[in-house]
Amino acid sequence: PGCCEDSSLRSRLLCLAAPRMLGGTTTLGGTRRKQRRISYILREEAGRHRSGVNSICLSSRGDTLYSASRDGTARAWSTANPRSRCLKVFDAHTDWVNDCVLLGNETTLVTGSSDTSIKVWNTQTGDCVNTLCLHTDYVKALACAKHKGFVASGGLDRDVYLWDIEASKHPIAQG
Repeated sequence: PGCCEDSSLRSRLLCLAAPRMLGGTTTLGGTRRKQRRISYILREEAGRHRSGVNSICLSSRGDTLYSASRDGTARAWSTANPRSRCLKVFDAHTDWVNDCVLLGNETTLVTGSSDTSIKVWNTQTGDCVNTLCLHTDYVKALACAKHKGFVASGGLDRDVYLWDIEASKHPIAQG
């Protein structure tokens, strides 16, 4: 899917049909190989990521931690107690979320993903308020000038962009 096509977790899970190999034998390069059935069970443990965490960032007050995960989501966590709980799930990417940065006002979270998009989130509501689609390969790294509202993004397409998150959907510089 294209980077601007949002899909819900439920839709993504339905599209993740478990790969199946029917029983029997097949011939590959003159040798007979037995095929096996492979299946996956997808389960969600309450409040946890379903896959590895790629990046984290902490609010300036230290009361909220944000994580970016291979499960395609970013999450906000309360650090108020040792059994921190998930406060919000940011779910609109269609592939791994590789990095996240929190802007200075701390009401804006920016995520970069292997779906080639950058998403801008309202941390209060959990809504995706903007999607930036200029990279042509995975977005792997984000950096921010917190109090200026600028975010730099770098990807496997070998491009680096500087974005003014508040002003535009277009970068203010490219390197």
